[in-house]
Amino acid sequence: MLRLLGFFIAVFLLTGLLAQIPVLGALFRIPFLGFWFTAILLSIVLAKVGTDAVDARARRSLERSLGSVDTPHHKGKLGALLLSQGRPRKAIPLFEEAARGDPESLEFRYRLGQARLAARQDPKAALEDLDAVLAVDEEHAFGDAMLLSADAARRAGDAEGEQERAERFERNHGPSPASALLRGRLLKSLERGEDAGRAFDEVVTLARTAPAHIASRRWTWPVRALFARVFG
Repeated sequence: MLRLLGFFIAVFLLTGLLAQIPVLGALFRIPFLGFWFTAILLSIVLAKVGTDAVDARARRSLERSLGSVDTPHHKGKLGALLLSQGRPRKAIPLFEEAARGDPESLEFRYRLGQARLAARQDPKAALEDLDAVLAVDEEHAFGDAMLLSADAARRAGDAEGEQERAERFERNHGPSPASALLRGRLLKSLERGEDAGRAFDEVVTLARTAPAHIASRRWTWPVRALFARVFG
C-alpha cells in the first residue's frame, strides 16, 4: 500500500516537472491524461531499472561462481563473460591464465587476441595469439580469427601482413563489410585514395546484403566506413 502511494506521489510530482518542458509539456498539462502519460512513462523507466538490476545481480552471481573455481575452463568462461560485457581489460588476465592452463585450446588464444584488440593493448601480442590459432585452424571462428589477425597486423604497423591476411580471408569467404573496411584502410595508408574510396563504398554495398546473423549490425558499417574514410 505504501509503495503504491509512493508511486502516485512520484507521478504527481513528475507530472508537474514535465509540464514545464517547452512544447512537450503541453501533453502533461492535459487534465487526467497528463497524469496517466506520466504514470506510463515512470512505469517503463522503473521496469527497465528493475530488469537491469536483476541482470546485474545475475551477472555478479555468475562471476562469483565462475571465479571461485580455479580451472582453465572456468577462467575462460569468466573471461568470455567479461568480454561480452565490454570489459576486455579485466578479461585479458583471465584468458592468459586459461591459455597457460590449457595450451591446446585454440578458443582461449583466440579470445585473448580478441580481448587485447578490444582493449587496444599490445597489438603485436594480439597478432601472435591470433597467428598461433591460424597456424592450427585457418578457419577458426568461421574466419573471424583471420579478420582479427589482419586488424592486429594493421595496428602493429605491418601493412604487408594485413594485406596478406585480408586477401586470404576473401579467397576463402569472399568479400565482407569487415574485409572491405580493412582493405580501404590499408589502401588509404598506402595513399591510394581512389582505390580506398571504392573499398569504402563496397563496405556500404556489402552491408546491405549482409547475412542474417549480422543483420542487426548492418547500420554500423556505413558509419565505420565514413569514419575510416575521414580519419583513417
